[in-house]
Order: sequence, then structure tokens, then C-alpha cells
Amino acid sequence: MTAPTLHPYRITVAGLEYIALATGPCQAIADAMLLHGAQTITAKPLRQTGGAA
Repeated sequence: MTAPTLHPYRITVAGLEYIALATGPCQAIADAMLLHGAQTITAKPLRQTGGAA
């Protein structure tokens, strides 16, 4: 069995922002809801915009 691929998401909840790893945005939001008990949560994919060469 292959392990699922985790992707980074920027989670925003009650003024707090952090990066979470999840299989998709729905999973990231569900995890944040369980962790924080909040209903207003956003999860945006963390975009890689290049880096140091």
C-alpha cells in the first residue's frame, strides 16, 4: 500500500496562520476544525515561488 501524498496548505483560523500538511484542502480544513473547534477556516495551497539558487 502506498502512503498518500501530503501537500502544504496555509491555514487561517481566528487570526492564526500556520502551515499544515494534508492530502487535500478538505482534509486540512477538517483537521483544523477538530484541532481548534472553529467553523470559519480557510486552507490555501502553499505556492512555491522559486528559491535561492
